[in-house]
Amino acid sequence: MLTIEQPRTTAAPRGRTRAPRGGAGPLVVIVSPDVEASVAWAKRLHRAGPPRFVVRRWGDQRGYEYLRRAPGVLALLDTPRPEPTAELVRRVRALRLLAPVAVATPGRVDCAALLAAGAVNVLCRNTAESAIAARIEADLRWLRRAPGPGRGQGGEPLRPYRSQSLLLEILLGARSPLCCHDLRWLLGDPSRPMSLRALRARVERLAPHLARQGLECRRNVRWGADTFTLHRLGGPRFEDPARPAVAPLGSGVRTDVAPPGSGVRTDVA
Repeated sequence: MLTIEQPRTTAAPRGRTRAPRGGAGPLVVIVSPDVEASVAWAKRLHRAGPPRFVVRRWGDQRGYEYLRRAPGVLALLDTPRPEPTAELVRRVRALRLLAPVAVATPGRVDCAALLAAGAVNVLCRNTAESAIAARIEADLRWLRRAPGPGRGQGGEPLRPYRSQSLLLEILLGARSPLCCHDLRWLLGDPSRPMSLRALRARVERLAPHLARQGLECRRNVRWGADTFTLHRLGGPRFEDPARPAVAPLGSGVRTDVAPPGSGVRTDVA
């Protein structure tokens, strides 16, 4: 199944992104800063017979939600033009908050650095399409056997803060403190991250919803960066993202400041 996203001047129809049913959904989401170039490459890949996939822009909310919620899906970070390894490392660290990540790039990169950042594979775009397709299929077989990332379930749906649902799910599913840099790059543009001030504001807007479920998000400032963790209200860290919290107590985002010097398709179906 080849599904293509073309550049748009109007918003995509609402309600069209959902998890696979009966194995019919895309298995690979190609996330790209340049959709047109990725679509052309995806057409060549399609002729080699890869798994079902979809092309989405970096920052596309519906693509992100699909990656977060559909089990066994691979995020393929495609960079049609050579980019510095440091830039790719930032994107890998951001995308891995949603799903396992593979990287496809035409340039010479430090593969070890990308793998250390969390990539499951690094592919050369100049390799024969049949070989790339085979590698993607191998990655998907491995993912089916490997334990999947945590899918947070924070009790009641996030109805009053619908645009915040993705951020909430990431917070609930986190197994370790979340770095502001990863969140800012994930929620920003390919070349410009979301501002720290905007990220803090988005987290703070989640406070009433978290409080109704007995949770609070604590922000720790250290070495010029924020990290975020969920805690039971007035208690220990929220360690089990699969178990809903129901205690309707308190509210607010707490700020703990460390002392100085401490340290190819338009819609997914």
